[in-house]
Amino acid sequence: MANLVPAITFILAVSFRIERLGLGSVGGKAKLAGTLVGIGGAMLLTFYKGSVLDTWSTHVDLLHSPPPPHSGHVAADHQNRGLGALFAVGSCCSYALWLIVQAKMGERYPCPYSATALMCIMGSIQAVVYALCTERDWTQWKLGWNVRLLTVAYSVRTSKFVL
Repeated sequence: MANLVPAITFILAVSFRIERLGLGSVGGKAKLAGTLVGIGGAMLLTFYKGSVLDTWSTHVDLLHSPPPPHSGHVAADHQNRGLGALFAVGSCCSYALWLIVQAKMGERYPCPYSATALMCIMGSIQAVVYALCTERDWTQWKLGWNVRLLTVAYSVRTSKFVL
């Protein structure tokens, strides 16, 4: 579903009259063709069911999860498929709207670095509130000499390259 974000962004921008389609020009035809190819490719990847590739197993389980069923396929909960599809579409639409808001804000707001810092701070606050609501066991918050510490160190190191 994440492959549909550019197409949904373009469709929303045209419907909100932020972007012009302009089918009379070569650029407008290219935009429409790119949108259709993007949607077609995403649908192909979604609905094509190829053969299963059995790769080798590393027998590394970082989450200490229970072993998978013996059938070789993880049984999906059929009751949650519709809800999962709805959430996936909602995620793509909200991300497309977020990209549109960022583009409009970039045109009018003169300080892009302070806008980025404000977005990061607000995202951090939301993540901390969510984490506090979902994980109440304080022993899970402690970092030890394990993969958790490695994950935090790696994310801090890579975030320096992003900024």
